[in-house]
Amino acid sequence: MNWLNRLFRPESDTPEYSEHDLHRAAAALLFEVARTDGTVDQAETQRLVSAVKQRWQLDSQEMQDIVSELENRVDQATDLFEFTLPLREHWGPEQRVALIDEMWAMAAADGKADVHEEHLIRRVSDLLYVSHGDYIRAKFKATRTET
Repeated sequence: MNWLNRLFRPESDTPEYSEHDLHRAAAALLFEVARTDGTVDQAETQRLVSAVKQRWQLDSQEMQDIVSELENRVDQATDLFEFTLPLREHWGPEQRVALIDEMWAMAAADGKADVHEEHLIRRVSDLLYVSHGDYIRAKFKATRTET
C-alpha cells in the first residue's frame, strides 16, 4: 500500500515516484476501465494482465495486490485527478498516448466499447493532456475491429 500512499500525498509534499509507482498507477487506470461497465470478464482480465506484463513488467501477484487495494481506493476517489497527476507530471507525451491506447484496447477487449468506458477514457485523456487527435486515433485503432 506504500505506493498508493506516495501517489496520494497532499500537494504540499513533494512526492517522489519510482517508475514502478507510475506503472502501478497506469495499471490502476486500466483496471478502472475494465470495471466501468459493471463487470470484469475473462477477456478484460486477460487483456489487463497481458498489457501490464508486456508494457510495465508487473507480475500477476502485483496485479492482484493492485486490484485488491484499488477496489476500495477507487470507490473512495472523488475524481481521476489523483491517478493521473503523477503520470502527467512524470511521463512524456508518448507514454501518455500509449496509456490511452491501452485504455481503449481494454475497453474493446470484451468486443464492445461501452459509453461509460468511452467517457472515462475521454476524462483521463483530458487530465493527461493527450490531444483529441491522439484520443480519436486510439479509439479508432481499438474499435475498428469490433463487429
